[in-house]
Amino acid sequence: MPTPPPVDLLGRLAYLDDPRSPQGRRHSLASVLLCALAAIVAGARHLRAIGQWTDAAPQHTLARLGCRITCPALGARTAPSPATIRRVLLALAPEALTALTKPEALQMVAVDGKTLRGSATPTEAAIHLLAALTPDRHLAAQVRVPAGTSEIDALAALLAGVDLTGVVVTADALHTQTDTATYLVEELHADYVLTVKRNQKALFEQVKALPWVQAPTLDITCDRDHGRSETRTVKVIDLAGATGFPHAVQAVRVRRHVTGLRTGKVSWTVAYAVTSLEVGQAGAARIGALVRGHWNIEAWHHVKDVSLGEDACKVHSGHAPDNLAALRALALVFLRRLGQDTVPDAIRWVSYEAFIRPLDVIGLP
Repeated sequence: MPTPPPVDLLGRLAYLDDPRSPQGRRHSLASVLLCALAAIVAGARHLRAIGQWTDAAPQHTLARLGCRITCPALGARTAPSPATIRRVLLALAPEALTALTKPEALQMVAVDGKTLRGSATPTEAAIHLLAALTPDRHLAAQVRVPAGTSEIDALAALLAGVDLTGVVVTADALHTQTDTATYLVEELHADYVLTVKRNQKALFEQVKALPWVQAPTLDITCDRDHGRSETRTVKVIDLAGATGFPHAVQAVRVRRHVTGLRTGKVSWTVAYAVTSLEVGQAGAARIGALVRGHWNIEAWHHVKDVSLGEDACKVHSGHAPDNLAALRALALVFLRRLGQDTVPDAIRWVSYEAFIRPLDVIGLP
């Protein structure tokens, strides 16, 4: 049996606002969403597959999902139809699903965007989502980036409803903007670790020109995984206001040496960042961990594509793309708790008992 779920899923579902009219409403919102989530955990990659799983679910599964009783004498239950599931996902406010596994307290969130490539149509560009993720890969917030705008414009909307007091926000070089840094520190009372690349040419040249050769290596980490050995070294230099970038007090250099275990090929990369964290708040080890933690969100996007088929999903109407993305994120939270080597391994394990194990995984009695 899997470990207990990380959150009270049933308790949080009970507080969601149902977007449907009370008239003609036959299935509870909780049962509809649980059907969709359980199907995704079992391996369903799109709306049609979710509907097929729900149609095939036996009575004992429908009972655990809380589906409505249509024959009281026999206790027989009926699953929500694929059309009902689709209507709910089209209409439900995406922030409602995002809140299902949002931690009560945050220490760090990584901000990054992702394009849902399958949502593109001949007349409309693909939908782009901006997400904030915790180190344990819980979705803290998610918003759609309006067409014709950028992630920079959507950042304030993403973080507006999140209490970030004392929280460290990490982001890639796109968000290394003076206005963003000022907003995070002065309005949200958060700290930041922002990647520095050539899109901010002046800042990049300033950080790159710092005396890194003389600076001591303050942290070293080594990993062996995915057929390679990786060594990361971290150096930190006190800026003392040298760059003029708002609230930046330390610069960071993370150097990665990667050796292929089969080929012996060696490669290395260097990444720079600036942070508002004071020396007393965070040493090199913590800052290095924050930088590496931000890289994890890119791996999370890759897993959603490869293991859950996010880019292959062609849904583009209403709120359905946003809600399916949130359900996939929620499914990954539960699948990773199974202790399997990979997410595909976890999905296969669940699929061997496709109408029992998904419900156990998400903690249904």
